[in-house]
Amino acid sequence: MPATGKGEKSEPTRSISPLPYTVEMTATAEGVYADLYRKCKAAEKLGHSESVHCTTFHMVQEAVKKIIPHDPIDKRYALRGHLSNIFRLRKGRLRILWIASSAMRRICILFISETVRKEGDPNDPYEIFQGQLESGVFDEALGHVRVKRTNAKRK
Repeated sequence: MPATGKGEKSEPTRSISPLPYTVEMTATAEGVYADLYRKCKAAEKLGHSESVHCTTFHMVQEAVKKIIPHDPIDKRYALRGHLSNIFRLRKGRLRILWIASSAMRRICILFISETVRKEGDPNDPYEIFQGQLESGVFDEALGHVRVKRTNAKRK
């Protein structure tokens, strides 16, 4: 490692490719994104550009257009266990889950949820996502990005 000037070693940096990722969404995620957009535009039309609808939409938009594509396979976002090939970003009460292929330079946003995270609750976003994943809703997207679904189910 290169020296920093006082005999200390600098931390290694991770090289991020300058090639952009293509971002796609499943119909499920696209529906939520479109609904958030409509609510934001309706609020703006009424002069409420600082409403919770606009704040929420802008948080999701920033995540989808900037944060996730910057480094979609960052280990900070990686889920473990039965969801090990999937990444997630928390923005307030929102959960955005995606898969990515660095070889194909593709990202597929699988799921966007506004529901409150409460473990064990049937409306917990991870419970909803897990149900959809097990039912095969995302199989086409997983195949399209060439990401394997782990077969382990939750106990």
